[in-house]
Amino acid sequence: MQPSGRLTQNVAMLKTALIVGESNGTTEAITAVLKRFGYGGPDLEPAFEGAIERLGTAHYDLVLLPVGELEQVQVTVLERLVRQSPSTSFIGTGTRAEPELILRAMRSGVHEFLVSPPDPAELATAVDRLTRRHHGETRHGQVFAIYGSKGGLGNTTLAVNLAHALARNNKDGRVALADLVIANGDIRVLLNLKPSYDLGSVVQKLDRLDADLLNSLLTPNGEGVWVLPGTEDPGLDDAIDAGAVAAVIEQLRANFAYTVLDCEHYMSERTLAALDSADRVILNTQLTVPALRATQRALQICERLGYPNEKLWVVVSRYQSTDVLSPADAASLLKHDIQWKLPNDYQATAAALMKGVPVLEHDAASKLAWSFAQLAAKLGGGHVQPMNGNGAKGGSRLRRLFGKSGRS
Repeated sequence: MQPSGRLTQNVAMLKTALIVGESNGTTEAITAVLKRFGYGGPDLEPAFEGAIERLGTAHYDLVLLPVGELEQVQVTVLERLVRQSPSTSFIGTGTRAEPELILRAMRSGVHEFLVSPPDPAELATAVDRLTRRHHGETRHGQVFAIYGSKGGLGNTTLAVNLAHALARNNKDGRVALADLVIANGDIRVLLNLKPSYDLGSVVQKLDRLDADLLNSLLTPNGEGVWVLPGTEDPGLDDAIDAGAVAAVIEQLRANFAYTVLDCEHYMSERTLAALDSADRVILNTQLTVPALRATQRALQICERLGYPNEKLWVVVSRYQSTDVLSPADAASLLKHDIQWKLPNDYQATAAALMKGVPVLEHDAASKLAWSFAQLAAKLGGGHVQPMNGNGAKGGSRLRRLFGKSGRS
């Protein structure tokens, strides 16, 4: 009996996978994970050479192979194969998560690395991350992820003020501000919020989340900014995993012109999901040796993840011309341009914190507020609005302070 046309169409839409070698666990376990992401039963190939022949004649959406068992000449072949197959995702495996082996895998072009046999949850996270990378064309609004690989750099201050500056510069576009830090997020503190709902509330309603429900769960703050505070319940740590974070971000992207994410200070699965989803990763740093070394490590990780150079923006916070290290020193150490410098203004920042408002609202005529506005214009376009603060009239104080250009 011939299958119906509808059944044939569904089978044709299934994605294809190839499992190489015999050290990647049971086929049943892998198949169960892949099925959740629209894959049919995977093809099996015991030898690397046989896999190369298969890939020369057929397209696969995903290849799972034991990169830890490959000889150097085979790694060279793999590098060429990855370059020639831009629409294929490669997951490498090894018996141990050794830094040298992971680096070897990343240099060969492999997109993800897992310890073999892969844990089903870790495999699902990796496949989910790869799937989101390959479906970026369905996105709408812009997403900016703020990341600093150590605390105390002013990441939340940057996230809060960037979001409000984007809203000021783009009167017709709504802005979402999301705190992805579990249990220790500071956005609700900086903005003196007492929200009825938070990130945990959204994640618990993901199965029925639409635009109307999403809007009802966010807290309006200022003109055009809607805030999603982080949950204060550490018990939700497991529930708010990488898949949940990615789903929330895509909902925000679909409903807001701009989304600003305040990320955790370390490379958790949640953080990777946020960085993967972002159009721009803003690496916040300062002109100190510890901060720059942390940023250097973050840049290296981003490079291994395959992020294009233009996706990464390095922003120096609390900049002073009297700093021992200069922006040129930082650029030389990082081997990356410094895209922006936010001037140090402890008085304005501390006073805004005490009031529970952004710096732009506390003293819109300050040099720091002006710099946030210019940074927002660089990232998101729009028109920098004349900002009057503390009695300044018509922006005349700004013109006296900064001249016509208003540059940072």
